[in-house]
Amino acid sequence: MLLTIMIFGRAEALEINKELHEFADNMESCYGVPRDKVLWWMYGANISEIALNRTAAPTEAKPWGEYRKLFITDDRVRGGLDFYLANEGDLVRAEHQFGVSRYVIAAIIGVETNYGKYQLKLKAIDMLATLAFNSPNRRPFFTKELKWLLIIADRENVDPHNYMGSYAGAIGYPQFMPSNFDKFGVDFDGDGKTDLVRSMPDAIGSVAKYLSAHGYRLGEQTAVQSDVSGDAWQQFDTRSMRPVKKLKELAANGITPRTPANPEQKAILYTLDGVDGKEYWILYNNLYAISRYNPRINYAMAVFSLSEEIKTAVRGAFEEGVYAE
Repeated sequence: MLLTIMIFGRAEALEINKELHEFADNMESCYGVPRDKVLWWMYGANISEIALNRTAAPTEAKPWGEYRKLFITDDRVRGGLDFYLANEGDLVRAEHQFGVSRYVIAAIIGVETNYGKYQLKLKAIDMLATLAFNSPNRRPFFTKELKWLLIIADRENVDPHNYMGSYAGAIGYPQFMPSNFDKFGVDFDGDGKTDLVRSMPDAIGSVAKYLSAHGYRLGEQTAVQSDVSGDAWQQFDTRSMRPVKKLKELAANGITPRTPANPEQKAILYTLDGVDGKEYWILYNNLYAISRYNPRINYAMAVFSLSEEIKTAVRGAFEEGVYAE
C-alpha cells in the first residue's frame, strides 16, 4: 500500500502506513536511528502544498530579465555591503583558505536568505516528507534528503521539527540540503561544532568549501556578455552551462566576448531573455561551479551579478574612506 497524500487548503498529516513503516525500518537498520523515534517524528509531519507547487513551478523558471529584478536591487546591494563590512574577516579568510571569491560567497548567502535576515517559516521535515512520498519525479532525491535530516537530528539530539527551511527542505543561512551538511559543513568559528543555522562564520566557510569542491577557481572569469555575428554561432547556443569549447573556437564562429580572456580557456555560449531583448553570455567554469549550488541558469547568473554589484559597492565605500550606516 502506497503512502496516500491528500492535499487540502490546510495542514494535512501524513498517513502512517506500510510505506512509512518500511521507511522507519530502513532508518533503524541502515542508519541506526530508532524506528519508533522516526515514526514519532513523522507522525507530527504535515503535507505541504507549498512544497508541491513551488517545485513544480520554481521562481528560477522566470525569464532572466524578470528574475534579475528580484535580486539585483538597491536594497540587496546595500545589504551586501553591510554584510561584507560586518563579516569581512571571515570572508577574506574563506577566500584565502578555499580559493573562492569573497564577493561570490556573500552573494550566495544574499540570494539564499538575504544575508541571514530572511526568516524561514517552513518546517524542513514537512517539505521533505511531502516531496519524498509524493514528488512526481524526484522521490529518490528527496527521500535521501529526508533520511539525512533525521540522521542529523538524531545525532545532534534535536527535534527535526525545529529545523526551518525552504520549500525544498534546504536549511540554514546558506540553505544547504541536509546531505551536504557533513560533506561541506565547516566549523569556521572554531567552537567545536558546525552550525549552519546560527553561526554565520560556519555558513561562510561552508559555502566556500562547497564551491571549491565543485571547481571554483579564484582569479578566473565567471561570465561576460558577448556579441554575435553571422549564423555559425547558433550551433554553440545550447542549454548547458558546462564549458566544453575553447574560447578561440567560439570567436572563430562569430562569438566575441566584450572582455578579453585567454583564447584557450573553456567556455560556452548561453542566450538569455533580458529586459531589452536577447543577451548573449559567454560562461566560464566558475559560473558552472556556482550552478552546482542550484542547477538553474537564472540562479547562477543572479549570484554572479549580485557578487559584481557587491564588489563595486565595497570598493566604492573604501575608496571614499567613509561609510555611513
